[in-house]
Amino acid sequence: MPNSFEDQWINEQTATANVSELDDTTVTVDAAYYLQLFLANAPYQEPLLPALGGLTGIQSHIESDLDSWKSNNTTPFFVFNGQSVVGSDEITIQQGLRAIAGTDEAWSLYFQSQANEAVSAFGTHKGAYLVQNLYPLLQSILNRRGLYFKVAPVNAAAQLAYLDMSNSSQSSAIMGSQELLLYPIQDLVIRWIEWENGTFGCFQKKTMIKNLGVSEAMFIDAFLMTGTNFLPGFPPLKEASITPRQPSTVQDAVNLLRTSEKSVANACNSFSDILSKRDPTWLQKYRRARMSVNHFTYIDETGEIKVHNPDTLTHDNWEYLGYRLPEELYHYLDRGLIGARLPSWISHGKIVVYPTLDGVGPAEYRNLVTNQLMSFRQLAIFLVLPRMNRGIQYKPIIVRVWYDDRYSHQIEYRPQDPQATKCIQQAHGWDVKQDSVDKLFPNAKHGSVLFEVTALKNPQFSESTVLKGKTRNITSSNLLLSITIWRYLHLRGYTTDNHRLTPWGEALATSLEALESTVEDHPKVPGLFEAVLLAYELIRLDILNVRHSHPELNGLPMNGSNDDKVSLLLISRCALLLKLRHQANGYTGPLSKNFLCFRSLTSSVREAGRDLFEAIVASLFLYAQAERGRDDYLHIGQSLPFLTDTDVALGIATKTLLDDIGPDDTPAQKLAKKKDFPSKFVPFATHFHEDLEIACDFFDALHAGVKTLTSEMSAADKTVWETASAYLQLRR
Repeated sequence: MPNSFEDQWINEQTATANVSELDDTTVTVDAAYYLQLFLANAPYQEPLLPALGGLTGIQSHIESDLDSWKSNNTTPFFVFNGQSVVGSDEITIQQGLRAIAGTDEAWSLYFQSQANEAVSAFGTHKGAYLVQNLYPLLQSILNRRGLYFKVAPVNAAAQLAYLDMSNSSQSSAIMGSQELLLYPIQDLVIRWIEWENGTFGCFQKKTMIKNLGVSEAMFIDAFLMTGTNFLPGFPPLKEASITPRQPSTVQDAVNLLRTSEKSVANACNSFSDILSKRDPTWLQKYRRARMSVNHFTYIDETGEIKVHNPDTLTHDNWEYLGYRLPEELYHYLDRGLIGARLPSWISHGKIVVYPTLDGVGPAEYRNLVTNQLMSFRQLAIFLVLPRMNRGIQYKPIIVRVWYDDRYSHQIEYRPQDPQATKCIQQAHGWDVKQDSVDKLFPNAKHGSVLFEVTALKNPQFSESTVLKGKTRNITSSNLLLSITIWRYLHLRGYTTDNHRLTPWGEALATSLEALESTVEDHPKVPGLFEAVLLAYELIRLDILNVRHSHPELNGLPMNGSNDDKVSLLLISRCALLLKLRHQANGYTGPLSKNFLCFRSLTSSVREAGRDLFEAIVASLFLYAQAERGRDDYLHIGQSLPFLTDTDVALGIATKTLLDDIGPDDTPAQKLAKKKDFPSKFVPFATHFHEDLEIACDFFDALHAGVKTLTSEMSAADKTVWETASAYLQLRR
């Protein structure tokens, strides 16, 4: 599986060896790098990823590769990235913006009916897709296979370096990105393994340093100058007049340093005119990056979090390492209870909204991420910050966005703040006893959302959940899941302070109950109930409707009356919250930039909801309300809603088919069109007709709940839902 990215000169130093040398060994693998290999290399890559918003074959590819590890008697030990490295946010935004520029060209080709050229263009611009979206999938696969993994406190490369330099018994070799060369590794780094050919690629740090004729310190400086995941490249190296070979390599950086007395500062002085125009603060960024490399953070074999070379740490180390968080929070990150976003917010005092796949960023999206979702973030921060160091508590958290460098918003926590006090009181006001649940709901399906919402329709039970003392040491993972969901429902306004359902909660319960038979009929289709919860969040945020249709993005319904087109748009947008089951050989079918743009809205809400769920469950442990000595953290974290996202495939397929069915078509005509549709438009869908029926049932369930609303929804919006329901019934 040769890699097709990173520094070309370093890649040319790769040698090959026989996989028999890895027999009966444990190889520590950078999980992000491992996943990136699948995204970047044939035959695994899916070129339509940035147009679809998801992958169809990644799970089967990972499973097959892990089977090969096992059959070759080699054990992978995966290490995932933890909280972000200082400077990485800027690089992620730059990569995303470059990818958007490329996909804009791909969309232009697609709209001009140049399908093959468009597919090729999409395939070369996947930088806006964040590989960490795939972490939960890989972690669940590893857990199911009994393979151990670790989440590093910061970057996985630093953790791999520690395991390698300390001759850890956990690791015989390391496999990862070129950035491992920045750290004091023993020498050899595995780059790829081709099990079928019986070879693997590797390079040696000492050999590179010898070939370049430099010291290790100069090599690290040169490497940093070419650019990393947390430092932009040295601007003069990007000038063809200075470095004719583009993109430049570490060899070019070494040559430039030699002309500057081997000093990065001197190089900056020599090219001050270019730096002043391109990146005036680059030297400051470099110094922070250099210090973060010199003082990388890792977990040692006793479980203690340490900093490399602590004796030379400067007093301003928070500027390049971030604030030191309680080890308890890192433990929950390592065990898979929570993801890295919340710890990163607190450690760096910054929330960054990254570029979307579509790159459109319309007014409703900007209002969503800068205004409407701010309450989600505040609630999450208010729940966790009180358990942090007082110095961290009082530091403001700044919100930045990818589309406007000038935008800035502060979130501040103060113990006396009425909003913060209310948030904590609401979350901690739930005290549910297992025997009470068992007595009233002996067949409760904890964590389903259906159980948690409908249970509150029982007055006896809802009354019993109001806190009467202190909640302490909950042991049951099932109960923890339910309490986390109940607290979420309360914080988001689906229940009152007496734990009775509000009108929104009643509507949600109606929709969940209406979908129950569909869920029972399709037990292998996950996430249907949580999709209902997401739909209600979108409705309440004024997103799941027919406003902001963006005809300039193409892909809207084309046939029938205006009411028909509007109805189909609403039905299709609902279907976007579900997944089209597909073969593992990549998506083939129609695309829609319009639906991809709408997906950016749904994904943003899903992510904000997930952050709040993680803050709630983390607070349960931070406040000692849950038993900490346990081995089911990953199960709890992966059982909470909004863990994974969907793509736009089912929404597109639903729109395309229903747009072709007329209201006067006979049952035989409708059946024929439905029968012929998959082979023509989604040839690799595995359960298209089932998925279509699920999407229709899903819409009907939402409509059933919407009908119960009164003043909570405008009459005009309710009419749109009614009209869409009638439209759908004529075409089913």
